[in-house]
Amino acid sequence: MRILVVDDDPINRFLLMNMLEQQGYVDTYEAENGKVALELAKQVPPDLVLLDAVMPEMDGYEAAPLLKESSPDSYLPIIFITAVDDEGALARCLEAGGDDFVSKPFDKVILSAKIRAHSRTRLLSKRANDQFKQLAFYQAAVEREHKIVEHIFANALVIDESLNDYIDYQLNPASTFNGDLFLMCSSPSGGMYFLMGDFTGHGLASSIGALPVSKAFNAMCRKGLSLNEISETINQTLLTLLPDDMFFAAIIVEIDKSGKRIEVWNGGMPPLVLQNDEGKIVKRFESKHMSLGILEDEDFDAIVERYEATYGDRLIGFSDGLVEIENASQNMLGESGAEQWLIKNQKITTQGLFDKVLEYLDGGERLDDITLVIFTCQPLKPIQSHEKLAKLPLKIISDLDAEDLKQGEPISSLVNVIANQLGLSHRHSAIFTVLSELYNNALDHGILKLDSKLKETDEGFFEFFTLKQERLDTLQQASIVLTTEFNPQKKSLRFQIQDSGEGFDPSLLHYEDDPEKAYGRGIVLVKQLCDSVKYSNSGNTVDVVFTL
Repeated sequence: MRILVVDDDPINRFLLMNMLEQQGYVDTYEAENGKVALELAKQVPPDLVLLDAVMPEMDGYEAAPLLKESSPDSYLPIIFITAVDDEGALARCLEAGGDDFVSKPFDKVILSAKIRAHSRTRLLSKRANDQFKQLAFYQAAVEREHKIVEHIFANALVIDESLNDYIDYQLNPASTFNGDLFLMCSSPSGGMYFLMGDFTGHGLASSIGALPVSKAFNAMCRKGLSLNEISETINQTLLTLLPDDMFFAAIIVEIDKSGKRIEVWNGGMPPLVLQNDEGKIVKRFESKHMSLGILEDEDFDAIVERYEATYGDRLIGFSDGLVEIENASQNMLGESGAEQWLIKNQKITTQGLFDKVLEYLDGGERLDDITLVIFTCQPLKPIQSHEKLAKLPLKIISDLDAEDLKQGEPISSLVNVIANQLGLSHRHSAIFTVLSELYNNALDHGILKLDSKLKETDEGFFEFFTLKQERLDTLQQASIVLTTEFNPQKKSLRFQIQDSGEGFDPSLLHYEDDPEKAYGRGIVLVKQLCDSVKYSNSGNTVDVVFTL
């Protein structure tokens, strides 16, 4: 410990220096007045000062505050050594910046005890100052890293602003970085996609996965890929990137250019609800899949749900940060509570919903990110495709045997060939929807003899796919032939799907008089997308025609 002794009397300085040396303080310095002490303190900063009050040139009262200023970062104890013992003079010592005082002639024991006490305070002050500097450095580094990450996110998570006229959305993170994710993108067919998701937890760690998801989503949307392909690709991407205890619950939606034909893939998110113009909830797109980033490719289910809405209907989505909020009585809002808000507040906006959240919390803490999305069904502005149709006719025949059927659906590969070779990327999703629906009907009903009525309940839905896998595993003799014909003169595509099963009645798959009863509304949607749909040979063969 470095001690500075300041006294104009050489004898007093000698006695103090000698006492300090006997106490083991060997790093000591002396000055005959305040002016010399200040110069010495600049060269050799002290840890403690023993200061005389009355001195020529610059006394202790003047020197004390200046010595304090020389050590702005930590506590510098100043003990006045003074012969003055009246209360006014002692008070003046403290007012001048002194921390303690000892009267002359000083008591060695008392002075030594005070030096030790103030040296401990000085040490604690230096440690606290060092910790403060380390903390300030850490905070500055964190702020810089956050700014870098924010810059990357701002440039990577690009949302198609041309769709802002159709979708009302809000992202409300619980911390600086959002574990929720919202993306939207135009499709080359004139429709649109949007993705609403929630990574495990919240904050920076949970938001890192947003970058690869955003990149994959936007790339696939620009190609017009189907929700099946998009969900499978994102699942594969996250499966290799995320740790075992992290996943991504998500809803992926495609809306065609009419603005009312909706396809939904929901894995682990609260239901996406469709509210009609009268405020009634007419459809809930429940979660039917595991979250993304959990299942291996062979176990992943990419089946989507399709629905034909009505103009004016509102498609409303929210992350679990909304349904899990609690009020002052610790009552959770829940999905039913959120739906009641929608029913009682028709035409409510996302801002109105978030205002309801704040009202419900009543000053309480929000623990999770909240994302809110509302799409009002309406025609979308047409976009001009710059693709050129192929000029040569093309015919593709895919003959699939039992082993091929066990490998998984072949439609993605076939549609990619058709779209890329014929210049039909802008019709990719529609072609995929039609082919996948017809192929699955041929497999499920023609080959495997499954009954769609099983899917009327959640338990039956699970039973349907369990039974499907069991029958596939034991399948020995079967075939499905897919024929594609492109006619450049007529600008048409003809598809034929023929299966080797016993046949089935396609009218059982939907009800023309009541489309609400259609199981997945597949055949209804196929008829809406195609110019003609014709079943023959007891349901074993179906021919459809697209006009391009």
